[in-house]
This record gives sequence, C-alpha cells and structure tokens, in this order.
Amino acid sequence: MKMRLHFAAVNIGFMFLLVVGIAAEAAEIKVLTADQLKNLVSGKTWAIAWQRDLTNPLTLTYWDFKADGSVCARFVGGKAKDKCADDGKWRLQGEALCWELQRIGETYGYKSVCVRVRKVDERHYEAIAQDGKMAPAAFYPVK
Repeated sequence: MKMRLHFAAVNIGFMFLLVVGIAAEAAEIKVLTADQLKNLVSGKTWAIAWQRDLTNPLTLTYWDFKADGSVCARFVGGKAKDKCADDGKWRLQGEALCWELQRIGETYGYKSVCVRVRKVDERHYEAIAQDGKMAPAAFYPVK
C-alpha cells in the first residue's frame, strides 16, 4: 500500500512539473506584432521548410508574398526564381498572416491557413498555424 501511494505521489509530481514546463514554454513564445509581420511579409520572398530543416535545399520551397497581396508558391526542392506552382492571396489579420492558395497544400493543411510568426533567432522564424492543422514550419526571408 505504501509503495502504491509513493508511486502515485511521484506520478502526480511528475505530471505537475510537465504541466508547469509546458505552460512556461508557451509563455515564452512571443509572436511578431502586426507591424513587424507586415515588414517581414510584404514584398518579400521566404525560404520555407515544412520539415523545419532549413539546411537542406531539397526540402525548401520559396514563396513570394507580393506587396499587392498576391502569393506565389513553388514546389519543394525548387529554386527561388522557378515558375509558381500555385498562386493565391495573402492578408494580415491582426497579428496573423493568412493565405489562401488555389490548388496545392490541402493534404498538409497549408492551402488556406492563418499563422502566427515567432522569431527563433537573428535570421530564422517559425510559422505556427492558429488552427493546428498545419505543422509548424521554419523559414527565413530571402530578400
């Protein structure tokens, strides 16, 4: 009986630390403001890694977020100047970047999505879908 109580207390303690750790990590995530996001997006090309590996050119895709609100999405493994695989529209909605493509991305949850962006380090960012349907993606602005 004492052994069971000991294990129960240890499990409760572990769960408490896990919840506190997750809450602390969530509190540290600071998303970009609307103005910061606009400067990062409008008229820029992003190198995006859906698998979050920005070092492998075979897993990168390049997207142009044009100042007129249009977006050009290229296939993974392509080059920054390749023809668009799809196009669509982007807009800012508060502190979120939203886009809607015409054809690609349905399977992986990025055809139509709103993301919040956080700065990871001096050059790299992470896009986190508000609805959780798209896995977080790493990216950096190319120009």
